[in-house]
Amino acid sequence: MLSDNLKKYRNEKGLTQETLAVKLNVVRQTVSKWEKGLSVPDAEMLQKIAEVLEVDVSVLLGAELPEKEEQRNEIAEQLAQLNEQLALRNRRTKRILRGILIGIPVCCLIVLFLLVLLKATVNRTARKVVGSVELSCSLGDETYGYGFEYNENFQVLSEGGDAWIINHIDLPYDDANQLYAHLKDYFEEHGGSVTVIAKDGVPLLEE
Repeated sequence: MLSDNLKKYRNEKGLTQETLAVKLNVVRQTVSKWEKGLSVPDAEMLQKIAEVLEVDVSVLLGAELPEKEEQRNEIAEQLAQLNEQLALRNRRTKRILRGILIGIPVCCLIVLFLLVLLKATVNRTARKVVGSVELSCSLGDETYGYGFEYNENFQVLSEGGDAWIINHIDLPYDDANQLYAHLKDYFEEHGGSVTVIAKDGVPLLEE
């Protein structure tokens, strides 16, 4: 194989890739590509390499070189075709890599967008009011009003009422059922009562 033979005879001559490149008037990277099989020299360059390394072209090619000019030209044409195929393969590889490099950020942006959209949807669902209750809380001769709204998970979304209830009763409940039960228990334990005077949507489990 040309790439292996080129490296073999270069080393036998004690030449580095850089030194050989200088003698051939090319850059070191070109010699490196030849030895890696990423490209091949044309027929004219192949002859120059053979002269520098002091071997026959046929030895570099790993085969007997035909004597006839017509057959030599055929080999040169084959080398040119091989060069074109290697160049085409390299271009395709670069296009694929470029597509991957572009595709990864695009995919990340799409995933990020979907996550943001999902979060927004979840938030809208969590904030959607599905039920509300208004209470009349009686204690002695006084009556106090209190009401709250909740979502499908019975999470309290908003609440409020008379200042007396807010100031006298600890209401650290996010669950609508627990909030209603706590108000009812408090007033009943103190000799009062709680009456539902208005409700809408999904009913409470504690009613």
